[in-house]
Amino acid sequence: MKNIRTLKTTIHSLLMTAMLILCAPVVAANSLDDSTIFAIFDEVNTVDIWTARLAAQKGHSEEVRALGRQVASDHEAVQQMARELVSKLGIVPTPPVNDKAAQEHAKTIAMLQNRSGSDFDRAYLLHEVKFHAGAIDAVKTVLLPALKNEAFRALILKVAPGFESHLAMTKALAKKMGYSQ
Repeated sequence: MKNIRTLKTTIHSLLMTAMLILCAPVVAANSLDDSTIFAIFDEVNTVDIWTARLAAQKGHSEEVRALGRQVASDHEAVQQMARELVSKLGIVPTPPVNDKAAQEHAKTIAMLQNRSGSDFDRAYLLHEVKFHAGAIDAVKTVLLPALKNEAFRALILKVAPGFESHLAMTKALAKKMGYSQ
C-alpha cells in the first residue's frame, strides 16, 4: 500500500512539473504575451502558496511546518508585488487556453491531504523539489524570453533567487530527513 502511495505521489509531482515545463512551450507557440505570462506566474505562486500552507498546517516535523510557513509567506509577498505591478501597468491576466494547471493542483492537494505524519512530510518535500525545479526552468527558458515588459521582467529577475532558495532549502531538508527521489 505504501509503494502505491509513493508511486501516486511521484506521478502527481511529475504531472505538475510536466504542466509547467511542457505546457509553457505550447503556450509560447500560441502567442505567449505579457498577460498570459502574468497569469502563469500568478498561478505558479498560488499553487505554491496552497501547498505551503498545507505543509505549515499538516507537517509532521517542525522543520517542514517552518518551511511551509516561509514558502507561503514569500510567495504571498511575490504574488502581491506582481499583482500590484500588473494593475499599475493595466495588464489583464489571461490564462492559457485549455489550462489544466488548476485540475493538476487539485490532485496534488488531495494527495497531500490524504497523507499524515512522516508520509506527509516526504510527499510534500519531494513534490516541492520537483515543483520548484520545474517552475524555475519554465521561468528561465520560456516565460522570461517571451516577456516584453521590462518592469515585469525586472520583478521576476528580482524574486527568482528566492525561488532558487526555496529549492535549495527543500532539497537540503529532504536530504536531512532521508527522503530521496
